[in-house]
Amino acid sequence: MDPQHKPTRALIVIRLSRLTDETTSPERQLEACERFCAARGWEVVGVAEDLDVSAGTTSPFERPSLSQWIGDGKDNPGRIGEFDTVVFYRVDRLVRRVRHLHDVIAWSERFDVNMVSATESHFDLSTTIGALIAQLVASFAEMELEGISQRATSAHRHNVQLGKFVGGSPPFGYMPEETPDGWRLVHDPDVVPIILEVVDRVLEGEPLRRITDDLNARGATTARDLVKQRKGKETEGHKWHSNVLKRRLMSPAMLGYALRREPLTDSKGKPKLSAKGAKLYGPEEIVRGPDGLPVQRAEPILPKPLFDRVVAELEARELQKEPTKRINSMLLRVLYCGVCGQPVYRAKGQGGRSDRYRCRSIQDGANCGNPSVLTYELDDLVEESILVLMGDSERLAHVWNPGEDNASELAEVEARLADRTGLIGVGAYKAGTPQRATLDTLIEADAKLYERLKAATPRPAGWTWEPTGETFAEWWAALDTGARNVYLRNMGVRVTYDKRPVPEQVSAGEKPRVHLELGEVRKMAEQVAVTGTIGTLTRNYTRLGEIGITHVDIDAGSGKAVFVTKSGERFELPLNIPEE
Repeated sequence: MDPQHKPTRALIVIRLSRLTDETTSPERQLEACERFCAARGWEVVGVAEDLDVSAGTTSPFERPSLSQWIGDGKDNPGRIGEFDTVVFYRVDRLVRRVRHLHDVIAWSERFDVNMVSATESHFDLSTTIGALIAQLVASFAEMELEGISQRATSAHRHNVQLGKFVGGSPPFGYMPEETPDGWRLVHDPDVVPIILEVVDRVLEGEPLRRITDDLNARGATTARDLVKQRKGKETEGHKWHSNVLKRRLMSPAMLGYALRREPLTDSKGKPKLSAKGAKLYGPEEIVRGPDGLPVQRAEPILPKPLFDRVVAELEARELQKEPTKRINSMLLRVLYCGVCGQPVYRAKGQGGRSDRYRCRSIQDGANCGNPSVLTYELDDLVEESILVLMGDSERLAHVWNPGEDNASELAEVEARLADRTGLIGVGAYKAGTPQRATLDTLIEADAKLYERLKAATPRPAGWTWEPTGETFAEWWAALDTGARNVYLRNMGVRVTYDKRPVPEQVSAGEKPRVHLELGEVRKMAEQVAVTGTIGTLTRNYTRLGEIGITHVDIDAGSGKAVFVTKSGERFELPLNIPEE
């Protein structure tokens, strides 16, 4: 060999999507490429091996090993200058997208690097015809990729229909477990106890935000961090969030159902992509079998009646009104200024002075003129007003009633009757035999049961109010400040005050004039069996709105409740009305 002529330096490229693919194993690719280089007298200067890497989703410039040699196609040139030719087993080992091939050809022309296939004689970018044929080959490779993708999607859906776990992130509360029949989902022993605890607390009326605050304070590990722990990876200290927890508790995955999310497509049927090029998917859908029933792929974490209760409870809540743990005043986000309508804030007392509620307009530099009011003074006034109205009434509890539906039992009795009547006159069941007498007795009993079940009226499931044996005042006394605030806000209570002096009633101006909207008070009354003062005001409390009363003004100075009608008519009643 002429010492002035240096041999061509070759970089061998090896890629595999799945390590189990024996037809194009790394060893086979390397052997063919080395044999090809040896036949041409080329010097192999390196091997770029990327395993478990898809050419459909990553370009050559994005692969961990290959990009170190050829760069990123932009600013980083990699190790250009150390090789003259890139050799690969077959074009689909290099690219599977035509646009990726365009990028590679442009790169090879820019740096004067040849691209050669060890098994496809037509693929040699050093010739014009080779570059043209390469484009055609890449087009077929992309078509094959689409075929593979469709076959994979079809297989994925088939396995989901069979209830198998097909990879990806397991649903909340589950973990994958390998069985002789393949991978299945089983209960996560670290997460399910937390789910059951949360469900109990939710059904007892505790706000989700307070529950997640408690889980975080206890250091309860989230499902995301548990997955990392089991893989031996460092956790990231993820926190529990009320909105995420709510969405997971309401997911049919709690029932062990198989779920899927279909990719979103545009008007031409093409997948919609995010700004980063990832496919966009629609909402979760329950996978249903040929019979139309949900596909059950795991044991339920929550039985259906309990799941329905949780969903009904969470749907009925107004989470945006739940305070954070920083709320330490009963009337924050309940009390508003009666002059300008802005919310109040709590001002800490200095030098031994008591805390006060102040209109937020003071902070904005546009004081509306409504003086501050002592926190305990307004808290006590609102509390006293509510207890005078409702304290003697028995509190009702919101209880889930699973209902009664005897359809399955009715069908079972009907089937049993058909079987037994079919035996009449056959064999040992002929008239006059002991067996026939026993059969007649059984048929008669089933017939009576069938008529009784058929006559029964099914009762649908739903929430009902049931007495607790506890008065509203007793229940209220057991609540802390935060719980009272949660109750008032969830009930939609809105209180306004005006403490500006009243010229004609100077003494009355020393105390705030408080306003409660009647509609909100009526909502509170739905949770009690009306007796006491409410019962005295009206034996049918909900009729107050129907007869034209729009709101109630509570005058702290006179100790009276002033009822105002739509027409503006006002009439007064003392707050301490005796029971008739």
